[in-house]
Amino acid sequence: MMDINKIWSIVVGESNEADKQLVLAEIEQDKEAQKVYNELKNIWALLSSTKEMPLAEANEMYSRFKKQLPSASNNRRMSLGSLFKYAAIFILGVMITSLSVYLTERKGWMGSDKEFIQTVVADKGQISKVILPDSSVVWINSGSKITYNSKFARNNRKIDLVGQAFFHAAHNEKIPFVVDVNGFLVKVLGTKFDVNAYSGEKNIRVVLESGRVELCQSSNHDFKYTLSPGEMATFNLEDKKLTIDKVKPELFSSWKEGVLIFRDKPMTEVLDELQRRYNIDIEVKDHDIYKSVFTARLSDEPLDKVLKSMEFSCSLKATIIRDPQKTDSALKVILSKP
Repeated sequence: MMDINKIWSIVVGESNEADKQLVLAEIEQDKEAQKVYNELKNIWALLSSTKEMPLAEANEMYSRFKKQLPSASNNRRMSLGSLFKYAAIFILGVMITSLSVYLTERKGWMGSDKEFIQTVVADKGQISKVILPDSSVVWINSGSKITYNSKFARNNRKIDLVGQAFFHAAHNEKIPFVVDVNGFLVKVLGTKFDVNAYSGEKNIRVVLESGRVELCQSSNHDFKYTLSPGEMATFNLEDKKLTIDKVKPELFSSWKEGVLIFRDKPMTEVLDELQRRYNIDIEVKDHDIYKSVFTARLSDEPLDKVLKSMEFSCSLKATIIRDPQKTDSALKVILSKP
């Protein structure tokens, strides 16, 4: 088998273009090397999947990971099982705790040709970032998750989404990048876009920042629309109607930088976003509060400051309820008229 260090170098992006093409050509001739290449890309995705860690720091972690492995002369024929043993030890050692990653075995385990599912979850109160095996980058909003299978970037680039995520899809003309929300499909070759599809909501929203995306349905082959930059598509799950609006994409993707922007936003939508972002439960005592709209730009402000702003601009009273007996439970906020 070929030298694993060569494969590491192209996965982490340390090789120049000429060397990369030579190594890829060598991988194509070696089935075992193909397996190692694909599994190493999954390891790299795990190492670089974190809420706040910049890519440079993740790259440094990867370098530290390589140093903990046996010398090159000993690891050229390292088995995949050994490789993942070292990876697991290293990942536990650096304690990447801001992101929940679950590997669910379907028919086998890593190192085989059988399929398993990887799920990446951003809990309420968190924003997570993951680099996929094809080098695409995904920001996952609070209370959301994505899933993809072990053959991702090999024969498919399909992501299942529940909640909201922003995608920077790497360009690949041979394998389109597909986001699936219960049969509503967003297909791209390489672009930047936001998909909002939280469970229980009646609309799926797609906002395109750059490139082009195609909207379609797995159950209706006649349904097809090509979205252009600066457009927002809203698909109603009840009447199956699609509406297109011109928008400023940054207003819908600023959340991935920790910023919430509300522009005369209906209170029902504001409360939903605040509950996810701050991991709180909100109870509305007076339904007239739902008639309000809210305008604000929130950049990692503490909850009490946000509530004070809402009290001032929306003529309401916010009360925070803390249960000392349940330190791990979400805070409860009661909204009423003053």
